[in-house]
Amino acid sequence: MKGKVFFSFYILLSILFGISLYSEEDGRYTGPIPRSEKRILDGKSEFQKTGAFPLEWKLFYKGKQGDFVVFYDLNGDEIHYRYRRNKFDLDAEFFVKDLFPGNPYRVKGEWIGYYFYSVDERGKRSSLPTPKKVPAEPKEFVDRQSIPIFKLTEYIEVRTDDLLY
Repeated sequence: MKGKVFFSFYILLSILFGISLYSEEDGRYTGPIPRSEKRILDGKSEFQKTGAFPLEWKLFYKGKQGDFVVFYDLNGDEIHYRYRRNKFDLDAEFFVKDLFPGNPYRVKGEWIGYYFYSVDERGKRSSLPTPKKVPAEPKEFVDRQSIPIFKLTEYIEVRTDDLLY
């Protein structure tokens, strides 16, 4: 019985502490990437207006998928970064060995294309993406389901200078 009471008390404290940890109104620590940081959808709307897509992002690392490392923003939208030429590229494996899932990074790259999920005549979206090269077709690229593809040139872990107490 004591164990259950202690566990319930622990859960309650962690919830209360967690809420105060992430409150934005009182100026406390809100996480390594601020909510005001540009999102991928913002970059797509910028592309629609100016024809230029941002090359530097603050994103969270998700994991590897084939020859790509996948990063996501606060909305959950993804950008794929090609980090190796093929599966035998050991130098590239060494380059991304320090990436850790869930950690925030400032990522730079060269925009090389995007994945587009086409819609058929019935209005059903394809489950397999079509890789497209730059220059991007504005209507396709601005689609919420399209995923930008970059060539990874640099990443730096985002660290905060705030002290948690």
